This record gives sequence, structure tokens and C-alpha cells, in this order.
Amino acid sequence: MLSAVRRTCLAIGLGLALVSCGAPLRASTVCVLTPRLALNTQGEAVAAVAIASPTILSTEPLEEVRIEREGELLWQRRALPGEPIEGPIPWPLAPMRPGQRLVLLLRPQGVQADDYALIVLEGDPASRMDRAQKDLDSLGSDPVAWWAAIQLAFDRDDLSLGLALLYAFEGPGSPRIDNLRRAVFLAGCGSGNG
Repeated sequence: MLSAVRRTCLAIGLGLALVSCGAPLRASTVCVLTPRLALNTQGEAVAAVAIASPTILSTEPLEEVRIEREGELLWQRRALPGEPIEGPIPWPLAPMRPGQRLVLLLRPQGVQADDYALIVLEGDPASRMDRAQKDLDSLGSDPVAWWAAIQLAFDRDDLSLGLALLYAFEGPGSPRIDNLRRAVFLAGCGSGNG
């Protein structure tokens, strides 16, 4: 099982280029750990959401986080002066539904106000979301059960579910799980600092 953790730490995050409204891609990037991202054939960052209330986690301090649906702002959080948004963010909206599409916009520190990393969030099929929710509900607060569920997801190469469980706010704290959270966070998108 340890080999699955090591393998996971090498390929967990996706560094996204920032886009400015109507401008070409910029050199700056933001690293997102969860929800788990992949690039589709159009070059869009897409996160298939298995757990209806995903945790949002970037390794970089953020100035702003937004969630939109078809251009409509549903939720927004801006950093206070001198206090960037850091660490995991609990899902701020009603749980996502199967097939639902939302856009997550992240703006890291030190970039222009209209520069964002854009991530399309897509609710997984109902059967997968139902199974993931039942698994999540069955874990309770037992760290051993959580560790086993996280490891099983990683062993099946289901990094999306493994990371969702690892950083779920429902998850218990334990030295073993906390050490894995820290190791994955530090591995980030492959850079030395996350």
C-alpha cells in the first residue's frame, strides 16, 4: 500500500496557466490538488466530482475564489488585506448533482484582478456519486476505516476519489492520515514548494 501513496504523490496536482479576460495565457500558474483535475481535448481543466461536496485545495495562497454557473456568480470569497486564502476550503454551496457543471475560478496572490485559473467542475454519473457518498457515510470517524478507504482508492488508481477522501472535511485526524495529507500537499504539482 505504501507504494500506492508514493506513486500518488508524484502525480497529484495540476498546474494551471492563468487566463485574463480576453488575453492569452500567462506564465503564472496555480496548483490545484482537489478536486482532481485533468485536461480535456479542448485544453480545459476539468474535475470530475465524485463526492457531492468536494473540498477545494490549492497549494498556493489565493486572493479570490469564485464559483459560477453559466456566467452567473454563485459564490465568492476574497482574501482580506495581508491574509490570503490558504488551506482547504469546504464546499460552500448545495451539494453538486450528477452531470451538473460549474466553473471554479481561482486567483493566486500577486496577479491582476482579472487573471484566474478556470476549472470546470462536472458531477460524476449518479451511480458513481451515490456509491462514493455511501462509502463516505459508512466511514464514520474511524481513522483506520478512512485510511483503508483512501488506500483502496489509490490502489485502484482512482486518484480523484482518494484525494477527495484524504481532504474531506468529514475525515478524522490521526497521525497517519495527517502525515499523508502533509506529504501530498508538499508534493503538490511537482515543484519544491508545492
